[in-house]
Amino acid sequence: MSVDLTGYTSVRTSLFVRLDIAEYRTSPTGTFTQQILRFSDHYTTFSINSESYVPLGKLLTVTASSNEIRPSSNTVTVALSGIPNTSIAEIVNSKIKGSTVEIFRGYFDLSTNNIIGTIQGRYTGVVNNYGLEEEYDALERTATNTIQLECLSDVDVLSNKVAGRQTNPVSMKKYFPTDLSFDNIPSLKNSSFDFGAPR
Repeated sequence: MSVDLTGYTSVRTSLFVRLDIAEYRTSPTGTFTQQILRFSDHYTTFSINSESYVPLGKLLTVTASSNEIRPSSNTVTVALSGIPNTSIAEIVNSKIKGSTVEIFRGYFDLSTNNIIGTIQGRYTGVVNNYGLEEEYDALERTATNTIQLECLSDVDVLSNKVAGRQTNPVSMKKYFPTDLSFDNIPSLKNSSFDFGAPR
């Protein structure tokens, strides 16, 4: 679904990020709970499907993603700046890797600040890795923290998934410890067979 912008002289875009953390906790000994974090680079709080997105402005950056007809592998980095030191424990104690990430884009008319059309889905994936960066100001004795979330698209996740069994003795013994039928497979590796050759 596309948005027609031809009738507008000035348009602003905003990104909305929804991060669903299945195992979130604030202390090392706390109980894991599900936590959904919603934030945007919009200038004010905005609601999508009855969920409010917190405005972070320039403290949120999202790298570019490709727009293709066919699904393809695509890595996106979401960076959140200005995280206080008191919130670092929540990041470290939670299991952020594997969390679901959804990114939406909205177009807004600058003259009225009204949304144009509807919110568009831009990206869906999972957090593959994350990193923390600290910038320390020695004069002020303050630190600002940035968390970078490396997100993999659903296509990347499916291509990395290993499902089912493999044709080797280890995989066979995992399910059937006494079965010997795959024991000769390593000796057949890289062998050439002349099928149809005269005897």
